[in-house]
Amino acid sequence: MRILITGAASFLGRHLVEYFLSKDEEVLALVRENARGADELLGYKANNKFELIVLDMKDIERLDSDFDICIHLAWGGIGKEGRMDANIQRENINAAIKLMKVCKDRGAKRFLFAGSQAEYGQTLSDIEAKYGKDFDINNIPRQSEDSPTKPKSKYGKAKLELKSKLKNLGDSLGIEYVHMRIFSVFGRGDHETSLISTCIRDFKENKDVHIGECIQSWNYIYIKDLCEAIYLLSKKDLQGEFVFNVAGKTNRILMDYVKDIKRLLDSSGGIVVEKKEAASEGLPFLNPSIERLSRIGFVESYGFEKGIKDCI
Repeated sequence: MRILITGAASFLGRHLVEYFLSKDEEVLALVRENARGADELLGYKANNKFELIVLDMKDIERLDSDFDICIHLAWGGIGKEGRMDANIQRENINAAIKLMKVCKDRGAKRFLFAGSQAEYGQTLSDIEAKYGKDFDINNIPRQSEDSPTKPKSKYGKAKLELKSKLKNLGDSLGIEYVHMRIFSVFGRGDHETSLISTCIRDFKENKDVHIGECIQSWNYIYIKDLCEAIYLLSKKDLQGEFVFNVAGKTNRILMDYVKDIKRLLDSSGGIVVEKKEAASEGLPFLNPSIERLSRIGFVESYGFEKGIKDCI
């Protein structure tokens, strides 16, 4: 099978390229010119199953290579300001629609899109208003694919808008559409300022880690587990479903993950809690169900603790 991966220079994209090549699949890695991380893909150029394509999403109609499956990750405006920029998000929507049409011309049969947990829009404030500040996360219903979606950012709204638009377009073009609601991913090569990267770096050096209160529910999935989930979604009979939470099986209070990293590194560094201003969309409260993903055969090989050990 020939797999097109857009946004292939991203954290997730680079790992997916490696994973699909390890499965002896042909990979077309699409990156924009001067994309950060693209250099890390050059090592695959000696592999005759790998092809690097330098092309901006706004010019996607110039793509002239055939492929069987598209995994669409490319997305602008994922930073704090960009997430609230309606114009940037509209460009993302238009590019995804153009790409789906290109998929028809290039013979693709399945289109996987990287949606987001931001589509749910559930925040810590929402939970505290309903269950009180002394909530027990075990008593709060998990977010299933059928849970209400009330995104608070332009980013989340754009991802949600594409769910229906790409599904309808795919049906009309004869392309199977898969909407992946991806939760919080960690692993080697993640952004250096992420919570996990910060904790590993500072605790390794026995430094104090300065973080927010971390009292919300959170869900982490290790990058290698995520790649396996996406591989299954590209290959398996999806039993008539098209929306999938892509996450780990365990939901915990965010501070518990921080304490686990400190323990695993046997660090003498402290945990310094500082009051931090929440983003305008609020603090996400993540407690997904992955029953639907499990039904197609997904099982975490790593999970959080083994994933952290693999990182360090």
